[in-house]
Amino acid sequence: MTTYSDVAVALGRPITDTNEQAQIDWWISSAELQIKARLGDLALLDQDALKFVVVEAVAAKAQNPEGAMSETVDDYTYRLPAESRRVTILDEWWRLLDPTVTTGAYSVRPGFEPDAVDPLAGWA
Repeated sequence: MTTYSDVAVALGRPITDTNEQAQIDWWISSAELQIKARLGDLALLDQDALKFVVVEAVAAKAQNPEGAMSETVDDYTYRLPAESRRVTILDEWWRLLDPTVTTGAYSVRPGFEPDAVDPLAGWA
């Protein structure tokens, strides 16, 4: 089970404020709910991959809790990643959780079924 202490390690700083601990725990629950809704029982998933994905998603949110789109200091402006505006599971992380899923614009499965020819019917 992922805890705020795991997120603290990813962030590289302690999380000692009880309000922040509660918020991190809420975001962890949010990430786990998203994963459970898509992939089912969390106990059936690779637990190392699950922990990694949840921690990374929550750490991204913790780095930008207000969901700012950009930040300006004097005459310098930089944009913040869109995934940090909410607890978001990136496509690459979904693939870690369920490696059987592939993504792409199109999915084509080759197959061939020959036409049935009746040799007694002859040609018309």
